[in-house]
Amino acid sequence: MCIRDSDATALALIREGGDRVGQVIAGLVSFFNPGLVVIGGGVTGLGHTLLATIRTQVYRQSLPLATGNLPIVLGELGPTAGVIGAARLISDHLFSPA
Repeated sequence: MCIRDSDATALALIREGGDRVGQVIAGLVSFFNPGLVVIGGGVTGLGHTLLATIRTQVYRQSLPLATGNLPIVLGELGPTAGVIGAARLISDHLFSPA
């Protein structure tokens, strides 16, 4: 999916969505203190506009100790991330020792 910079409505919607996702992730970051946040799935097609908005919210709202060295990146699997993750969970379950 490609959003043209001149499409103001689309950019506003992406930023609004990024704000909301960023607020949720900020709470999770403050609670779990992860070493990395990966944004995956179909939304990765929205690109760096979404990522920048999410980062802004997370860095603004999370605890400073949790975000001091926290990379927030786009996943590389794109829209197939959910299917690949599900397949991995199934294979781990099927082939795990009893």
